[in-house]
Amino acid sequence: MDENVSNEKPIKNRKRLSVLFNVFIVLLSIIALAIAGVLIYQKRYLSPFWVNGQSMYPTLNKYATKPDGTPFGVTGGAAYDGCKKLDYGVMDPHESALKKIKRFDIVVCKYDFGDEYDKIKRVVGLPGETIKFGQGNNNGTLFVKNGDQFFAQEQPIPSEYITAGDYPTNEITLGSNEYYVLGDNRAHSSDSRNNEPIKFEWLVGKVVALCAYCDLGTLSDGSIGPVNIQHYFPRFL
Repeated sequence: MDENVSNEKPIKNRKRLSVLFNVFIVLLSIIALAIAGVLIYQKRYLSPFWVNGQSMYPTLNKYATKPDGTPFGVTGGAAYDGCKKLDYGVMDPHESALKKIKRFDIVVCKYDFGDEYDKIKRVVGLPGETIKFGQGNNNGTLFVKNGDQFFAQEQPIPSEYITAGDYPTNEITLGSNEYYVLGDNRAHSSDSRNNEPIKFEWLVGKVVALCAYCDLGTLSDGSIGPVNIQHYFPRFL
């Protein structure tokens, strides 16, 4: 009788371990399939982009460092060229996504058809809208006209980056296919303030997520681009 009782615990323990092992294998398989699905989706449906510039700091390239390893931050100026640990992400280039762009979405765009370089900016004004910016104590506050009145819009970036910039004093009315774009780092961004509103045709993609860090280096064709790409769990924007 005692022998039978003493053998029950090892048997139960083996069964528990077997169940836990099977559960672990199932969870591991699900995670592997999910990661594979994300990678396949990104490769087939989304397009990569990388951030070489300070105009969207601190939203993008928040952890960038100068070539000598010191933090870049908001005052880097031209020394930004050659920075390490740049952001690398994915964007949706499809027309269906571009037609659904909302205020404060981040986009990859160009400033005209002849511009070979992609820019990364935040949309603050939408087609057909009239907008203006606060001055003085309200420097950089975004106002959007609705009917006969302007209403302030809360912007999703730290106020110190908003107030540091210079803004046009006039009202801006956008055309039916125009978007007003700004960099989050308002004191260090070339955007619609000193260029012009971008047209729908100049949109390259809507930013979906950051999914890696990369270095700035020389590619096989001799051009400058992302090297040493280090992927991580995506941060959606």
